[in-house]
Amino acid sequence: MYHEVITRNRQVSTTDRQSEHSTIRVRSVPMSDRKEASTTTRPGLSRSRSGLSRRGFLKGALAGAGAISFGSYEAVAQMVGGPSVRGWGVPPGLVRIDSNENALGPSPRAVEAVLSLVTSINRYGQNPDLLGKLARRHGVPVVEWTDSPFAPVPGAWIAVGAGSSDLLFAIGHAYVREGTEVVESLPGFGFITRFAGVANAEPVRVPLLEGMKPDLDGLSAAVTDRTAMVVVTTPGNPTGQLTPMSQLRPFVESIPERVLVLVDEAYIEFAENEADREGAASLVADHPNVIVTRTFSKVFGMAGMRVGYAVAQPDVIERIGRHRANTLTLLSTHAASAALDDTSHLGRSQELVSRGKRYFYEQLDAMGIEYAPSESSFVMMNMKTDVDELVRRLREEHSVLVGNARARWNIEGWIRVTAGLPEENEAFIAALKKVLVSS
Repeated sequence: MYHEVITRNRQVSTTDRQSEHSTIRVRSVPMSDRKEASTTTRPGLSRSRSGLSRRGFLKGALAGAGAISFGSYEAVAQMVGGPSVRGWGVPPGLVRIDSNENALGPSPRAVEAVLSLVTSINRYGQNPDLLGKLARRHGVPVVEWTDSPFAPVPGAWIAVGAGSSDLLFAIGHAYVREGTEVVESLPGFGFITRFAGVANAEPVRVPLLEGMKPDLDGLSAAVTDRTAMVVVTTPGNPTGQLTPMSQLRPFVESIPERVLVLVDEAYIEFAENEADREGAASLVADHPNVIVTRTFSKVFGMAGMRVGYAVAQPDVIERIGRHRANTLTLLSTHAASAALDDTSHLGRSQELVSRGKRYFYEQLDAMGIEYAPSESSFVMMNMKTDVDELVRRLREEHSVLVGNARARWNIEGWIRVTAGLPEENEAFIAALKKVLVSS
């Protein structure tokens, strides 16, 4: 049995602490208004000094990627086993499970796409197929890119940017003005509400319910005539809690059409139920005030390439497009397009995370440590101790990096840990036991 997490807004300072279902803002929401809570130059054109040809480089790189990606969970553990942990994309011995990166690395097809184009980086360009692939993936009208890498795409239901953060920044510029309000859960990813503060708008934070669940009724009740945007992150970051469509749809319908509803789905592909992975894009056709953002940084293993996208009606896509520079690259868009085609790698990434989380649950149950069962690629764990010291010792004594929830989200006593390769997960648990025993 999984432990049930109960939090009562540990992230709120004493001066800001209110009741469990209250909203933190300068102008408070009366309780009567609330509903009851529910470097080789030009590699490949000639042989480099190291004797590595383009063909050899490509073959070697793909062999490495394939070995990681195409083996079973146990085979991966065997590969990275030995005297020190060897994670994908990090130095040997370093266990980096603090940033929710894909432990399997990118799809071999994405790697091949990048390597096949490295001698063309003197040219501007984008992959002309990416918009259409994304539109078909989410069931919205298909509008292809033109031949020009800078031309706007009239009528598009998809916008692609340099990571979803690029798009979130543009959304903030397009909708948030001085004197307006942005409503979001607390704790939450917080990108838009941080932007609101810079724009002299008012961030309105609604504390989570027990079990780290979002208070949808509270978010809805917090909307006023000044509200420009409501943000829902599903699964939540840092909580990992999913907002199912059965709850999200009526919530969206409760929000006035003049208010933009931003649904951030950076981690939705990790939802345990395959149906939940479809996400909120189905709401876009009937709701002109809904925009859904996703990223290639997580399940697709392309955090270093910076590709994300948004799904919304053309008027919204056009509006945010006025606030964007041309941040896409030839390599990133081809890598993203190739990654979409590799459904096998996608499935392996999802399975690795699912099994990694189950391993965490079993170990934490045995250790008597409270945690939040997650629909994302990470698990929140309640250490009930000084996590600054815990995180420091894990890093300095064991080369294990985990997320400090107190430092990032003001959640006392908690850490956020990414489900990594089996060897990484085991190294973390072993290090955690040593640190806790000697504390």
